[in-house]
Amino acid sequence: MDSNPFEATSTDINPFAVPDDEPKATGEEVAQHFVRIWAEAVIRAADRARAIRVKDAKDFRNAERNEEWSPTDDDLYANTRVQWAEDHTLVWSAHQLEVWRARLAKERGQEPQPDNEVLSRLRNVLEHLVDPDLDDWVATIPEGADRKRRWSLRSLPGERFDLGLQSGGSLFGLLESKDLQALAMEVVRSVQAELDERERDMVDAYLAD
Repeated sequence: MDSNPFEATSTDINPFAVPDDEPKATGEEVAQHFVRIWAEAVIRAADRARAIRVKDAKDFRNAERNEEWSPTDDDLYANTRVQWAEDHTLVWSAHQLEVWRARLAKERGQEPQPDNEVLSRLRNVLEHLVDPDLDDWVATIPEGADRKRRWSLRSLPGERFDLGLQSGGSLFGLLESKDLQALAMEVVRSVQAELDERERDMVDAYLAD
């Protein structure tokens, strides 16, 4: 029987394996890596959320001119779909940044920063948005629902969530995207400063040998 040319053998080398003589990553280093990933993701997501708002405002003004070249209703509707998804992505990225900052603090034996309660409530509502009633573009707790169930909507004013989009940089009327981006930029600068300091220490230690 012919051998399988794609079958792994004991002599195959994994090109992604860390060499035995290389130092292994610590839990702190891995957590810091993910902090940086999500901080940078928040910055990118905030930029995209701002860009679609600028585009939508421009398209709306041009649509009102009712010229042959003016954006159509379908164009404006497409903008709202993009904005909704970008806003949701920004909230999720900010949540991931928060949980990984907490994990990094744990690795360092430090007390984590207090959770952003508004962000936590908003993330929870978005995660479970498929469960409530959605009539007339408003998410509400279904009539006759079990009062013992922990509905995420109960954390919001009026126990309801408007599915429409807000003007300016507001995320679902609860958070400001610029505030999340400013925090993320601060985190990125902090992580980079720590990495630079670690690299200088490694160079100093190497030269001292």
